Amino acid sequence: MTDDKIPQAPYQGLAPIYDYVMRHIDYEEWVDYVHSLIERLAPDTEQVADLACGTGNMSLELKRLGYEVTGVDLSEAMLRVANGKAGSEAGMEFVQRDLRELEGLGPFDAVVCMYDSFNYMLEADDLDEALASIASIIRPGGLFVFDVCTQRNSLRYFHDMRDKETGPGFSYERHSVYDQDTRLQSNHFQIHYEEGDVVLEETHVQRIYPVAAIAKRVKASVFDLLDAFDGFTLNEGTEDSDRIHFVLRAPTPEN
Repeated sequence: MTDDKIPQAPYQGLAPIYDYVMRHIDYEEWVDYVHSLIERLAPDTEQVADLACGTGNMSLELKRLGYEVTGVDLSEAMLRVANGKAGSEAGMEFVQRDLRELEGLGPFDAVVCMYDSFNYMLEADDLDEALASIASIIRPGGLFVFDVCTQRNSLRYFHDMRDKETGPGFSYERHSVYDQDTRLQSNHFQIHYEEGDVVLEETHVQRIYPVAAIAKRVKASVFDLLDAFDGFTLNEGTEDSDRIHFVLRAPTPEN
């Protein structure tokens, strides 16, 4: 492997192999859980925005359940893969946007943002901007579901984790580090594609907020916090959870 390394924006080099790297994720299970929340709390939902949709796996599963879906992501490379998988399928589209700059989209009956994408909001101001932006695209009374990873999850799985793997036409190495003092989790990738003679490098950084800090920002927003569930259950989410699903409702005119 050559020593020439080319820096990439997050997900720029990873996008073509993302689905391979994440093949252990049961997206059908994830969507079935979100669908159960929507059926329980907003059964009239038809139009859904899938924020930070990546390569469109959640979007496609939501479409399978009959929703009209708009997938939204910041990464052009990831959306290129998503569009390739969706083809010309009716009832769905993909749009490039930042979570904090969604104005003009929708409105949607429900919005989801899954797989700890909210952890990429590195400062409290980013959380506030994202929540305000999302509120602008959701209909009154609509549901917003997002999840975050906890410090327990980072300490268990990403404190100083290294792995490497070879797939069809590529190989990659990953080093994940969690800093308890800053509460920042960094995932550094080195990716080598067989047709090239370079190594693509990219680093993803997330902030692992205390659960109470997320709840505080939600309560400061226009949304009503309905629940914060331990991952994929209806049990209360706590710092002992690995993942927490927050369920919010957009304000209605009466509010």
